[in-house]
Amino acid sequence: MSLRISLGGDIPHYLGAIGLLNALSEKKVTEREDLEIHCSGFSCIPLILWTYQRNNSYNILSTMWGEASKFFKGISKPSLPDIGKDILLLYKMQKKVDLESSRQKLSEFVEKWIPNVEIEEHDKIKIHAFNLDKKQNEILYGNAREVLIHALPYPIDFAPVDGYISSSWVVGIPEGDGIIYIDWYVPFEPRRATDFLLMATFARTSSLIKRVTEKAKVTVSIRLSGSAFTDFRYVSNRFYLAGKELIEKCL
Repeated sequence: MSLRISLGGDIPHYLGAIGLLNALSEKKVTEREDLEIHCSGFSCIPLILWTYQRNNSYNILSTMWGEASKFFKGISKPSLPDIGKDILLLYKMQKKVDLESSRQKLSEFVEKWIPNVEIEEHDKIKIHAFNLDKKQNEILYGNAREVLIHALPYPIDFAPVDGYISSSWVVGIPEGDGIIYIDWYVPFEPRRATDFLLMATFARTSSLIKRVTEKAKVTVSIRLSGSAFTDFRYVSNRFYLAGKELIEKCL
């Protein structure tokens, strides 16, 4: 019997998913030949680091945490009203995200933190990205750095790379037997046209997430609030506890 674990990845706080991997490792779940861990967006970063630089992956991620919160500033403090303000500001300024500049910025970040390794089809980690041209979710293989710059772009701050954006912002979470995701959406009262547009977009994504989680054997959601959003140790521990809960219910 195979085991497929899936993660969301729409905010940088998924860097804390290293805690999940530590929980799986304690119970030797990561040694199973039939294990697949599917990720999207930011959750793919700890999966790559844990797979290829396991001994110092936590230290790398805890150091990366501060830089990531500044680099991915549009979503580092998850708030639908704030995202709506950013969209309105871009509209008023008639500002467009430059394709080449966007790709270059992502490349610089990825090359600084991600090892230059190959991700192959037989690997346990499966990195998802959404192909806008084909209008479908895909699993990407090849150089880890190149794969990530296709899997990380999200609306507002970054343009698609070669027609790919983060699948987290389109389909939410890959299907899986066990699913772990951060539930950060808080309803708010829309006031602007951009607010209504944003709510409609996230309502669609939430509907897709609900469909996927209802199919899963086990779903564990993580709620973050207040200072928890800025504490890497706390977030990674929440993923660790979520991983233990998933193991107890799924195995």
